[in-house]
Amino acid sequence: MSKQVVKLFKALSDETRVDIIRYLLDNGKELSCQELLDKFPLSQPTLSHHFNKLADANILKVRKVGASHFYSIDREYLKNLGIDIQKVVNSKKGNGST
Repeated sequence: MSKQVVKLFKALSDETRVDIIRYLLDNGKELSCQELLDKFPLSQPTLSHHFNKLADANILKVRKVGASHFYSIDREYLKNLGIDIQKVVNSKKGNGST
């Protein structure tokens, strides 16, 4: 198994990060950090920590405009790895871990 895939699944081992990915997938568009802060009851530093883990695993793309950050799923990267992120996060739904 490639190191990239291991890093990806480690990033997805946290339920909050899976919820962030699910939310981005459900919205189907790039969202600002503020939009995500409004959705998740987390402090900005905690949410940034989760974003960094997901971006480091190349699950998220980050676009910076001035001081603002915008996040989206890096579908091309995941496709190149042969990973259907929609199936992965949906398989984690209802498995007893919340």
